[in-house]
Amino acid sequence: MPVHALVIDDDDVDREKLKRLLKRCRPGVDVAEANSKVSALAELRGQAKNFSFIFLDFKLDDGDGRDLLPDIWQLVGSDCVVIAVTGYGSDRAAADAIKLGIHEYLSKNELTGERVAVAIRDGLDWIEGHQRARVAEQELIHRSLHDALTDLPNRHLFLDRIEYHCAQQRRDGHAFALLMIDLDRFKQVNDEFGHLLGDELLVEVGRRLREGVREVDTAARLGGDEFAVLLPGVATLDVAEAVGRKLVGALEAPMALSCGPLSIAASIGIVVAPQHGHDVTTLLSRADQAMYRAKRNLDKVMLYDDLEPGSTNILDRMVLMGEMELALERGDIQWHLQPKVDLAASRPTGFEALARWRHSRFGPIAPDAFITAIEGSKLIWPFTLATIDAALGHLQRLGPTHPHLSISVNVSARVLQQPGLVEHVIQKLDSAGIDPRRLVLELTETALISNPSQARKVLDELATRGIDLSIDDFGAGFTSFGYLRDFMVREIKIDKSYILNLTERSFDQSLVTCLAVFCEARGLRLVAEGVETPECLARLLELGCRYGQGYGIGRPMTIDAALTWIVEQEAGAGDGALAPPLED
Repeated sequence: MPVHALVIDDDDVDREKLKRLLKRCRPGVDVAEANSKVSALAELRGQAKNFSFIFLDFKLDDGDGRDLLPDIWQLVGSDCVVIAVTGYGSDRAAADAIKLGIHEYLSKNELTGERVAVAIRDGLDWIEGHQRARVAEQELIHRSLHDALTDLPNRHLFLDRIEYHCAQQRRDGHAFALLMIDLDRFKQVNDEFGHLLGDELLVEVGRRLREGVREVDTAARLGGDEFAVLLPGVATLDVAEAVGRKLVGALEAPMALSCGPLSIAASIGIVVAPQHGHDVTTLLSRADQAMYRAKRNLDKVMLYDDLEPGSTNILDRMVLMGEMELALERGDIQWHLQPKVDLAASRPTGFEALARWRHSRFGPIAPDAFITAIEGSKLIWPFTLATIDAALGHLQRLGPTHPHLSISVNVSARVLQQPGLVEHVIQKLDSAGIDPRRLVLELTETALISNPSQARKVLDELATRGIDLSIDDFGAGFTSFGYLRDFMVREIKIDKSYILNLTERSFDQSLVTCLAVFCEARGLRLVAEGVETPECLARLLELGCRYGQGYGIGRPMTIDAALTWIVEQEAGAGDGALAPPLED
């Protein structure tokens, strides 16, 4: 690569001599000339050549050559080596020149080919070292502001950019949107496949987020499995929601990882500034609240405007947890029933018991505001027992008129570790006079993998007592068919993420078909969660899935409403249509 130099000297003889010496250097030097400050500035501003060296005479006809230094640094850059070549001066002048940033000071009286060649070699070494140092500095700055695994902006840089846009919004009124993203059940991926696979998944998530937004947007990893996206200029919730749904779809698509194809769901909370806040703290808090709600909602994209009055923030949830024990004792918690149906026969086969809490001060509390907190507290055991009691009471109301109907109860991983679980359940069944086959325990894959040996021991004992076991949210994030081999399972519930857009996605349709064939061969019930439309219901039947549950069939309802619903449902059986769903 040629080395370009600019010689600035008003003496034609001296300039010509230096040119000859430079051309003898190795590597060769391409030389441009200027005989004044004016012509030098013209050469510098023309930028026809990227000058690596500038040989500068201080005494020029139109002024002091040192006056050109600010223009040189600005126009050429800090990598340029400036060498003073003058016929006048002293050691003091040389020292002062070095302080100005001049690389070397050469006297015209002692100018030789060797001295010029050494100056070029030293200058090239300095340029190379300076460039390496700058690259290293830039890399250090990049590392301090970016996540080491995904190379996305980290929390520090992301918060800085939000702060910038908040200030811009307050000054100029420019709106922007903020999306908080959390991967569902990422911890279980780590537990099941190891942290290396978890890291591999996070890298792929980062790539999909980066490709799913504009260049002006910022996709960041805030830590763990928490990501966020900043959308400058997005002023409406409709546009922000459309981006959120696009990203959810991109993340749900199967990922080709080293363990094989893997799917993982994501939950997104959305806010728009200034509609939902003017400062970083408020916007992050509200986006986080919306995201938390989305994690347990049918819809995985939640706008802050959509939060119900009972969807409380973290502090409120802590307060509510302090009152949960009293609420259980007073009977403030009610259990509604959401129906499962035989889609082909248009007949109910059972219900799922779902908790509802009407607080004396806050009114109706959204289930996601207390269920997750309960699962991580000591209240999970009394809450589960109360749920079983409620289910058995509802079964007594349903039979003997409807002896074929069952009720499902969700059981967490912590409950399976509770001593005496089997004895408690059997004792309650015996006391209520209920056939064990009418009580179904629904467990997520998390409950099965957290302590497989203990889970298998407990579930085998329950199954031998006639209690059916169901795997809930099958396929949500990761799935092992070993569960179906190792545990006495009677029912599989396909996660709603595969059902909500079933008519539009060939992958989801293929999955349902495969599971339907598998379940029929193994004598298992296959239940589709999230059935919302007649088109989805019809497609499920075509694919071989006979059972379904969802808002399009029936919302959670009281036991009295359920009894009415059953009568209406059975009265319309045979006409191929489900009765209109009741409101919750």
